[in-house]
Amino acid sequence: MGRLFLVEFDQTNPEVNFYCCRLCQAHFALSQYCTGTGHGHGFFSNVVNVIECPRGLEMMDSLVEDLYCVKCSMRLGWGYIKDLLRFWDGILLRDAAALLPPVENQVG
Repeated sequence: MGRLFLVEFDQTNPEVNFYCCRLCQAHFALSQYCTGTGHGHGFFSNVVNVIECPRGLEMMDSLVEDLYCVKCSMRLGWGYIKDLLRFWDGILLRDAAALLPPVENQVG
């Protein structure tokens, strides 16, 4: 097993807010990449520190993959690999219970 490298967002800039893994607090996504929320889920266009595990499952004409935290292996949600309707391409869905709300930096 190799060394674990994590992407960490700037915690000294009060304008940078981000989501973290609920279990280990590994950084997950900047709040600006959250394209919407609803029904206990959030939609993200870009995430970091995840392991993608294709499950070969088709959902509504789309192929999806599970997303796990790279640090603690907690399941964070799932993402669209290929969307035949081209509506969801690149959109990642996270479970609300798996992530902490956006962290607001408080320098001072």
